[in-house]
Amino acid sequence: MRRNVAAALPAWLVEQWPDAVLLTDAKGVIEYVNPAFERLTGYRRHEVLGRTPALLKSGKQDAAFYARLWSRLRRGRPFRGIFVNRRKDGALFHEEELIRPLRGPSGRIAHFLCAGRDVSALMREMQKLQRLATHDALTGLPNRTLYADRLGQALRQAQRRGESVVVAMLDLDDFKRINTQYGHLAGDTVLKAVARRTRRCVRAIDTVARIGGDEFALILPVTRSSVAGERVLEKIRATNAGAVRYGRARIPVSVSIGASVYPRDGRSDTGLRKRADAALYAAKKAGGNRWRSAV
Repeated sequence: MRRNVAAALPAWLVEQWPDAVLLTDAKGVIEYVNPAFERLTGYRRHEVLGRTPALLKSGKQDAAFYARLWSRLRRGRPFRGIFVNRRKDGALFHEEELIRPLRGPSGRIAHFLCAGRDVSALMREMQKLQRLATHDALTGLPNRTLYADRLGQALRQAQRRGESVVVAMLDLDDFKRINTQYGHLAGDTVLKAVARRTRRCVRAIDTVARIGGDEFALILPVTRSSVAGERVLEKIRATNAGAVRYGRARIPVSVSIGASVYPRDGRSDTGLRKRADAALYAAKKAGGNRWRSAV
């Protein structure tokens, strides 16, 4: 086995290399792994020799990913990518791998050499940053950026399928008074409560976003009748028309909602949001704790 490794890199160097190193034959059968591979995967060397790297597969990457990998390798080109692999104990980890085809004296591919490192911590940090870019830090709801993206997707899908979408704007009634009377921490508690209450009223395919201070926005796609949309909006209004407990205090809360419907009230995201905003203004002007449709 060591002669194969020596043909690619000095054996002593590979044994001490901090990255996981794996060598296979031309058919992908493992001929060698270094100690770093054992530490990373939990497999001992004798457990993997004669097997293929498929023993690390987690099922998190589709067939197309591996088709691209083998397409490059069979053409003699290296492949670099991040794999979601599974350790011997079942734990998942992200591994950045560089796989190189090695040609023998005949010029044909004789081996594949893979060097990999654990990048799980980096991936977790990237996912956190990505979430911060698309979600509201206080409520965990989608933010204005993600809301706009989802609204565009919902409208395009509705256009293709001949369906409708309810676009709604929700605002807390007299939220300034809550902050003044009870303090900003209480205001944050109220915002989180409204987010939870509203989220419970809708389906998994619907979107509830926080787009400003006490402003929320909703997307209710695949709404086949105006009555169904009206029932959801009334449920959201009624669910939020209740006090929120903050310490010993019970803070009175209510919301106003304005809604527009694609394609009845418009076909563009901008137009629908403007109509929903106008309906929201009418609801607040009428005293709040109610919802209004665009007219």
